Amino acid sequence: MDKTEHSVIAVDLGASSGRVIQTTLKEGRICLSERHRFSNSGISAMGRQYTDILYIYSEIIKGLQNVFRGGEGIDSVGIDAWGVDFVFLDSQGELVGNAYHYRDSQAAGMMERAAVNFGKGGLFQMTGVQDMWYNTVFQLMGIAARNPGRLQQAECFLMIADMISYLLTGNRNLEYTGVSTTQMYNMRYKRWENSILKRLNVEKSLFPEVLMTGEIKGYLSPQAANLAGAGIDARIPVIAAAQHDSACAAYAVPSEDPNYIFINSGTWSVIGSILDEPVITEEVYEKNFSNEGAAFGKIKLVKSIMGMWLIQELRRVWEKQGKNCEYDYLLREAEQAPAFSHMIDVEDELFVSPDNMEDAIHQYCEKTGQGRIHTQGEFYRTVVESLAFQYRKAVEDIESLTGKTADVLYFLGGAVKDQMFCQFIADASGKVVSAGPVEATAVGNALIQFRALGVVESERENGEILRKSFEIKRYLPRDTKIWTQMYAKYQNMLTK
Repeated sequence: MDKTEHSVIAVDLGASSGRVIQTTLKEGRICLSERHRFSNSGISAMGRQYTDILYIYSEIIKGLQNVFRGGEGIDSVGIDAWGVDFVFLDSQGELVGNAYHYRDSQAAGMMERAAVNFGKGGLFQMTGVQDMWYNTVFQLMGIAARNPGRLQQAECFLMIADMISYLLTGNRNLEYTGVSTTQMYNMRYKRWENSILKRLNVEKSLFPEVLMTGEIKGYLSPQAANLAGAGIDARIPVIAAAQHDSACAAYAVPSEDPNYIFINSGTWSVIGSILDEPVITEEVYEKNFSNEGAAFGKIKLVKSIMGMWLIQELRRVWEKQGKNCEYDYLLREAEQAPAFSHMIDVEDELFVSPDNMEDAIHQYCEKTGQGRIHTQGEFYRTVVESLAFQYRKAVEDIESLTGKTADVLYFLGGAVKDQMFCQFIADASGKVVSAGPVEATAVGNALIQFRALGVVESERENGEILRKSFEIKRYLPRDTKIWTQMYAKYQNMLTK
């Protein structure tokens, strides 16, 4: 490999798919090469929802084999994943059962129990992290209530990305942005909140060392290196990327202004701003924002709402019905569908984990007096118009909470490819939308590795690299008058 060329592996684990992406930096440009992709939608069995962590590991190994089979050298590996989910290891370093998926029902009712034990908003005041039904703390409470044997066997807690690193290196450690999603980690002081652990009867010794973004988690073990085809003598570091995937995405914003607002749209939509310190106020709590970890010790003040999950679930229903589910077809149909025919609150509990998303949307429309939706295009358009309204509300709240105004919204992730949706966001918000990169999470993962390796000296270089490497489209707001009128109607619907 040319000395001016550096290559890393970004392992990006989303809630619906996983990718092994080789990322090369040469002459200030990034080039992505997807070496393996696999489905990762969770497994339903006997009334429980699981994540098959060993399957994920085996698929990552396949991706690494594809890299090393060509004799290509790499400088490092970094792993990111969705937040909140975790595994337990026993005294022998083996898994204590399968990992539960955050959509499992065992955390049901735990937020209410926590409000009794800690007071309403008590966990937020101690950690800076918003009460969300899927947070690790509520999952642990659910396990303790339903299956305490798991906790009794546990001697080590690892989050999903940390477990993959453990399988690759043999080292047990955690990473800052990942643990921030547990709602047991104090974001003011960057430490575990002992008062929460004691109340839950969880020993602090359960949690290994928390590394900061960019530190080395370990090196590929001889067994893993041999399995991956790198050879037992390979000494390849596994670097702590910002292991919470939205923190990786937020590191791939092509802006030179540090006071930006980003929207990362995947299965979930994450809207936020990067800060130096957490903002832990009653207003932040009431507006449902959270202080989560951002790369290299910073804070991202964010709101997480349902994202393309609704579209993913609609496509799953339509596939079973034998209907056309291709995105190009759905986009054409949506463009021809009437504007603002229906509106939905994408945060309604009906949409959390329905058996049939089409039926769930029908139920919502009927209970709000809107009537039924008739075509696939209408469904698609209803979802993305409603998401655009939700984004506007979140952006207004961020500007209110931080006292800073943004002229440009940085839109990241796979939904960037939907030009109609990008335009809707610009129209709804009245702001310019900068769309791209599409693979923001993997790109952010790689940029963090390049910085840790000393190839990129500072975050200031990121914007230039991103603009040279990817097509970044800009959407100017138009039709703002009608969108503002419909936004008022949307807000009125939410308050009924």
